[in-house]
Amino acid sequence: MPEGNTIHRFARQHNRDLAGRRVKASAAQSRFARQARALDGRVFERAEARGKHLFHHWRGGPIVHIHLGMFGDFYRRAAPAPPPRETVRLRLATRDAVWDLIGPPTCEIVTAEEYAAILARLGPDPLSPRPDARRVIEKLERTDLPIARALLDQRIVSGVGNIYRAEALFVTGIHPLRPASSLTREELERLWGAVTRMMRRGVGQERISTIEAGDRAAARRGGRRFYVYGEAVCLRCGGPVKRFPLAGRTAYACPVDQPLTASRRRGAKSR
Repeated sequence: MPEGNTIHRFARQHNRDLAGRRVKASAAQSRFARQARALDGRVFERAEARGKHLFHHWRGGPIVHIHLGMFGDFYRRAAPAPPPRETVRLRLATRDAVWDLIGPPTCEIVTAEEYAAILARLGPDPLSPRPDARRVIEKLERTDLPIARALLDQRIVSGVGNIYRAEALFVTGIHPLRPASSLTREELERLWGAVTRMMRRGVGQERISTIEAGDRAAARRGGRRFYVYGEAVCLRCGGPVKRFPLAGRTAYACPVDQPLTASRRRGAKSR
């Protein structure tokens, strides 16, 4: 599933290609054809990313809400582009660029009230200009959920996905099963800093890499982009990476670099 950095990158690219221009909108799929006709010929005002949600604001009021889910994606083509494939939910075209949206579970026109309601459900976005770190930390301090599960709760913090939760927990030495409420304020601040730093770096990357500066030489030798995510062994200690299901996804942890003490293990298992 695309994480928040990908959505922010798309928003920047759409603003570059489409903002302030009159755009031709169309849909190869009938499920969005009527809505596309309502957009066709309007001026595209701006794209906005909030967590894993993308909003297109159009002159005259329409707001398109897009969530890419597991398999949705945007594809940019040079103009003029060939006719869209039958899988294209929405095509946005100018004289210079064409964007095709394929496979999203959500692509809908929403009212201003519905747009506000979606934003109200979301926690702070680490990639927003002024993210509310204090709000995130206070929410984490009040929940006994395992920290890795809490990080995927978009009501607590929006935009974090499985890659960033695994890698940020690793670089801060926090085991995924530790209850969020068991973390100290210092640990939570370091975790927020790691999430924010990694995601901001990821906005400009076509392929995510979370390796910190001090570990990049070792990562290059091993052809690695991650410390533990999807890996068999830890980049730093070389020990086996543990995998286990958590919150519907696979969690990753290095038992050496992310210890879970006996007392905390009992607390985690009781939940």
